[in-house]
Amino acid sequence: MEKISLKIAILLCVISLNLNAQVFIPKNKEQILQKIEQNYDSQVDLLEGKYRSKIKKEYKKRRELIRETFLDSTFVFDNTYKNFVSSIIKEVKAKNPSLDQREDLVFINRHLDPNAACFGNHTFMFNLGLFHFLESEDEFAFIVCHELAHQYLDHVNGSVRKRVEKLNSKEYRRKIRDARLTIYGRNKAGMKLLKELSYGFLKKSRSKEYEADSLGLVFFKKTKYNAAAASKSLGRLKRFDDGIFNTKIKVDSILNFDGFKFRKYWLEEEETMFDIEEKADDLQWWDKDSIKTHPDIENRVKKLESKITQKEVKPTVSFEEIKAYATKDQINSLIYFNQLDLVFYLLLEKIQKGGSSDFIITKLAETLQKIYTTKVDHIFGKRIPQSSPFAKEKNLNKIRTLLHNLEIRDVRKIGYHFCKKYSNTITSEEFAKINNFFTKLNQ
Repeated sequence: MEKISLKIAILLCVISLNLNAQVFIPKNKEQILQKIEQNYDSQVDLLEGKYRSKIKKEYKKRRELIRETFLDSTFVFDNTYKNFVSSIIKEVKAKNPSLDQREDLVFINRHLDPNAACFGNHTFMFNLGLFHFLESEDEFAFIVCHELAHQYLDHVNGSVRKRVEKLNSKEYRRKIRDARLTIYGRNKAGMKLLKELSYGFLKKSRSKEYEADSLGLVFFKKTKYNAAAASKSLGRLKRFDDGIFNTKIKVDSILNFDGFKFRKYWLEEEETMFDIEEKADDLQWWDKDSIKTHPDIENRVKKLESKITQKEVKPTVSFEEIKAYATKDQINSLIYFNQLDLVFYLLLEKIQKGGSSDFIITKLAETLQKIYTTKVDHIFGKRIPQSSPFAKEKNLNKIRTLLHNLEIRDVRKIGYHFCKKYSNTITSEEFAKINNFFTKLNQ
C-alpha cells in the first residue's frame, strides 16, 4: 500500500506540471494491438462444432470493437491506474490459484459512469467513474473479482454460443418465416419475436450477474481485503442505477453575481408542438426491468450481505489520492474532447458541495472560455446536445437547456464576473490568462 501511495505521489507531482498532458494512444500501441490479436486467436483455436464459423464471426466483431475503441482514444493510459488495478489482480490471483494466471489486457475507459466489463477473452475494462463513486480500494477490488468471475465462468463466450445456436435453430428460423408470411400484424409479430428472444437472453444474463457476484465473493474472501466491501461497493452503485447526474445543481445561485444577475429565462425549455407524454409511452409494452442486463442491485446487495459479516470499510490514503487524481483526469478529458455540458455540470457540482480549489475554479473558467469561443465560432450546437424531453438525466438536461439558451454576450459577462469573484484568491498563471481574456472582452 505504501509503495502504491509513493508512486501516486510522484506521478501527481510530475503531471501537475501539465494537467492536460494525457495519453490516449500509448507508446506500446503495436504491442497492445498484437495482444488483442493473440487473445482473438487463442479464443478461435478453442472453437469446435457445427456453428464454429458463425461464432468466429462474432468473436471477430468483438475483436474489432476492442481495436476501434482503443484507436478512438476512449481509453486512458497512465501508470497510476495500471499499477493500481494490476496490484489488485495480482493479489486476487495469488490467493486464488484456480484462476488463469496469464497476463490480462486491462483498459481504463475515460467514461463517467461507474461501470466495468469483461469481454470474455481475458480483456477487461474499468471506467474512470468507478474511482469517483467508490470509496475504498477494497470496494474496487470486489468489482475486479466480479469481472474475473465472469471470465472464469466463461459467461461472455457462453452467451455468444447460445445466441448463435438460438438464431440458427430450426424452431427460431421457422418463427422468422412465419412472421414474414403474416399479412396482417407483421410488425406486431416481429416485435413479439424480438421480445421473446431478448427476454430469454437477458434473463440468463441477470442470472449470470448473481453467479459472478457469488463466485467473485469466494475469490474476494481469500484476499487481504475487507469482505464487507463487497456489498458496500454494489450498494454505492445502486444510487446511480437510474443515472449518474443525480445532484440538482443550483445554477441560479452559483452563477448569480453582484454585477450581473442570473436570468430565470435561461432555464426555460423550448416549447414543442408534439405530444410529449404520448410519445414517451411508445415503448410501454417493454417491461423496464426486462431490458436491464444487470438485475436490480438491491437484490444483489441483499444476497451478498447474507454471506458476509458486516464491518466498517475504511478508505485508505492511497485510494483518496487516486480518487482525486482520477477526478482531475476526468475533467481534463472532458474539456479536451469538448464535452462541455458534462464538465460544466461536474464542476458546478463540485462548487455546490464546497469545492473551491485552484483546479476547480480554473477549470470552470476554462470551460466558460471554451463555451464562449465555440458559440462565437458557431460550432456550439454541433458539440453540445440539445436538451431532450426523453432524457433520463434530468439534471444534466437542465444544464444543457441553460447552455443553449445563453447568448454570446451572456457568456462573456458570466465569464468576466466569475473570474472577478476569484481573482484575489486564485493566483495560477492559467487562471490569470483566462481572467485577462474575459476582462478584455468586457472593456
